[in-house]
Amino acid sequence: MIVTGIPRHHLGSLWRDAWPLLERAATRTNGGTEEEVARRLLQGEAQLWGVFDGDGMVAAVTTQITLIGEKGCRLWLIGGSGMAEWAADFLAEVEPWARSLDCTHVWGAQSRAGWRRIVRLFGGAPVIVDGKASWTRRL
Repeated sequence: MIVTGIPRHHLGSLWRDAWPLLERAATRTNGGTEEEVARRLLQGEAQLWGVFDGDGMVAAVTTQITLIGEKGCRLWLIGGSGMAEWAADFLAEVEPWARSLDCTHVWGAQSRAGWRRIVRLFGGAPVIVDGKASWTRRL
């Protein structure tokens, strides 16, 4: 597996592979339309990460830097397959990046049934953020 942040100037060539992976998460969480998510990425308000195996992109994650309490790296939209196979590799890439931006934790909302199992893959602990069930992992 290869996990990498996608530079803004490469979004055009990879977006057609990434959006179908992210679309369910965006729809389920009211995370925005394809155009809204793409705009946030192009404006630098979010970062796209790709997870690739030998056949192409198998997962995509968008992150946002947040200032709810402490500065954090929100795993905003997550989509794809085989998360148990790539979650640790993803964290090994995103955590140093988040630390370099002075984040103290990574976090996300628990937006679907069964999310507790996924949160364990990310080493997260349950918390409430803005009155919503969420999870966090200290850096």
